[in-house]
Amino acid sequence: MNTPIYDFLKQYALESPLRLHMPGHKGLPHLGVESLDLTEVSGADSLYEASGIIFESEENASSLFGCPTYFATEGSSQCIRAMLYLANIHAPTPLGTRQRILAGRNAHKTFLSAVALLDMDVAWLYGCGESYLSCMVTPDEVEKAIQEADIKPLAVYLTSPDYLGNMADIAGIAEVCHRHGVLLLVDNAHGAYLKFLPHSLHPMDLGADICCDSAHKTLPVLTGGAYLHVSAKLTGIDSGMVKQAMALFGSTSPSYLILASLDMANAYLSGGYGAKLSDFIPYIEDIKKALSQS
Repeated sequence: MNTPIYDFLKQYALESPLRLHMPGHKGLPHLGVESLDLTEVSGADSLYEASGIIFESEENASSLFGCPTYFATEGSSQCIRAMLYLANIHAPTPLGTRQRILAGRNAHKTFLSAVALLDMDVAWLYGCGESYLSCMVTPDEVEKAIQEADIKPLAVYLTSPDYLGNMADIAGIAEVCHRHGVLLLVDNAHGAYLKFLPHSLHPMDLGADICCDSAHKTLPVLTGGAYLHVSAKLTGIDSGMVKQAMALFGSTSPSYLILASLDMANAYLSGGYGAKLSDFIPYIEDIKKALSQS
């Protein structure tokens, strides 16, 4: 798989142009990585209006994940805010109407700031578990919460895997949500690798409508690199709306070093990563067994 972003940055650095633009280091090696650190100069594309090398790289990522995939340089935090915004504008009620969302109580603090910014109400799903880090919400609990709600929620929001590594029954919960006409949003920050298991356990393959991954948590990507995935089956939301949502909560100066790492990760993931992961699984199982017996 090609790496259009990295290739452009490398070629640009080799040409040693006079940089009359940001960043302020002008590509000079004060630290050692400056030559590949650019802003949106001609040919470098623009993250939130992608039509060139960034668009091409996002298309590569989409082919890997099997759904429309978009880059973020500010982690899953940026994606979570965009995800809730998209769910809000997707709701059948007029924009500006106060919406309600069902959410697992172990939601990341970014979720809390996002619902505050978007003026949304939250009904909490507590699940089971002895720690607030874990919140094992079940399909039955979601079914009951939707049926008993005095106001139909626009979406269910879950964190899976949670902060202790537990995974929710995403397929079962997706079936419940879709039967009731409710979106399923998943914070999959710690589970980008799930797509590349022998049998994918990625939320997008299990029925989620919108999902975010922190690529930097479990894949070889620089800190801040993340993905926002949107189901191709979700009508009413196009790529322009997704980019608008990401721009609404993102910096106007996205890091090209992070974008380059996401770009190069495409080549890494397409170059036998799944096989490496499969070979590694037995070692993990052995470690778990040994720890449980100690």
